[in-house]
Amino acid sequence: MISARNRLVQVDSGTPLQIRGIMVNQDDYVLADRCGTVFVPAQRIEEVLELGERIDRRQSLMIQAVRNGHPVSEVMHDTQFEAIYSTPSSTVATAARSSTRNPKKASAEDQELVALFADSDTPGVSDALDKLGIPGQAFGIMPLTDYKKVTVGPAFTVRYVPASEPPGSVGDFIDDVAIGDVVVIDNGGRSDCTVWGDIMTQYAGIRGVAGAVIDGVCRDVNRAIEDDYPLFTAGRWMRTGKDRVQVGGVNESIGTGKVRVNPRDIVVADANGVVIVPRDRAREVAEIARRIEKSEAGIREMIAGGASISEAREKLGYHTLQRKG
Repeated sequence: MISARNRLVQVDSGTPLQIRGIMVNQDDYVLADRCGTVFVPAQRIEEVLELGERIDRRQSLMIQAVRNGHPVSEVMHDTQFEAIYSTPSSTVATAARSSTRNPKKASAEDQELVALFADSDTPGVSDALDKLGIPGQAFGIMPLTDYKKVTVGPAFTVRYVPASEPPGSVGDFIDDVAIGDVVVIDNGGRSDCTVWGDIMTQYAGIRGVAGAVIDGVCRDVNRAIEDDYPLFTAGRWMRTGKDRVQVGGVNESIGTGKVRVNPRDIVVADANGVVIVPRDRAREVAEIARRIEKSEAGIREMIAGGASISEAREKLGYHTLQRKG
């Protein structure tokens, strides 16, 4: 909010300058959207645009294949998509459709534990974790947009590592995720390349995957927002993770947002952020969260009825709701 007037002075214009380590020259092109900003040298704009159009066509064909029910692992490794070239749409349109139904179902216990948090939100669950002395608040992992619903599901954990030579898989794991699971990705908080884009969003939605939590960045955010697909990340950026990172392991203990996440822990995420509930403490956490939320609802009701906030808090034990013990 502080004006630059009398603090800065323009000394030149039209000369090359560096923006976050990128040299930008006069007449270079700037492209910017929700995923970030790129600078294109003026002398290479036609080349970049042509290549971009080819990539867009390829991406569209891949998304169409996913919509037709082909597994992501199949689409990612199909040679017709590996090369960046113009492919007739009929190649995919006439391909045999495979089932889009996800054969991997939630277990009875998964469904029971998820149901325990059906009426909770992250503030209430966070308070319950505090009362029990359990660290579970995923620091710095925030919703892509202001979601109106709460996402709850068992964690399907994924660990990314720097790419090897030749590079390994980046997204094939999605075929193994069950209906109702929340994919939790540990990319070490890297913000220089993405591990989730529009194809993953499309396929996860088709397969009934509840959402994704990423200690790292995502891209193609317009698709996720338009589809109302729940994404919770450390940020957004457009640069691909292909040939930069690869899957190092799945369904193992990982770290996300400075919190330990074990396979099948319960993830609760909403517009406030993400909390991780250890599976073996889920029933206990859910019960305390319900008590806390009931007390806070009572306080709001008393205030609406004319009571002072101090009176309402005192009567319903507000100051001890989150206290350990």
